[in-house]
Amino acid sequence: MLPLLPIDESARLGEQLGIADWFATANVSRGLLHSPTTARAIYGVIDALIFRNTVASRTRELVILRIGWRTASEYVFCQHVRYSRELGIPDEDILGVRDPEHSRAYSDTDRCVIALADELHESARVSPATWSALEKVLTHQELVELVLTAGFWRAIAGFNNAAKIQLEDGVPGWPEGRQPVAPTLSASSPRA
Repeated sequence: MLPLLPIDESARLGEQLGIADWFATANVSRGLLHSPTTARAIYGVIDALIFRNTVASRTRELVILRIGWRTASEYVFCQHVRYSRELGIPDEDILGVRDPEHSRAYSDTDRCVIALADELHESARVSPATWSALEKVLTHQELVELVLTAGFWRAIAGFNNAAKIQLEDGVPGWPEGRQPVAPTLSASSPRA
């Protein structure tokens, strides 16, 4: 488990680096700030993909939630459940990413967006069918943002899982106590 920097130290470093206090004092940042240059870069990407993006917030959140679910990242999934609720996204849409094939909340476009997240998670590629369907309803800028959102939050999920970053106090854990099966290390993976 990666130790978290104390909140006051994290806030001080964040201020020096031009990182917003809400981000600098989050548990993920308290881990990331062991590498200040990296933390600043991560903040820049989050700022671009969440606050300066063109893709609809709901669409972006479906991708992040699906990646959080597929990677069994409690931090990513639960933080974005909370954030999606703050955005006014209905729980049926939010929690539907756990089993999108059986969710009635999703349009064909939503299902393609979730497929994009799954395909990038599994193979770092998007199938021609998924790309073609999304290209009909999204701009090239939105496609770039969605692909990078999936990849970026996949990396963040990996960091959170590897470093065992815990949720902040007051952020609920897995909704309804339901969590995905965590991927396991293969037999050929080096062991500590």
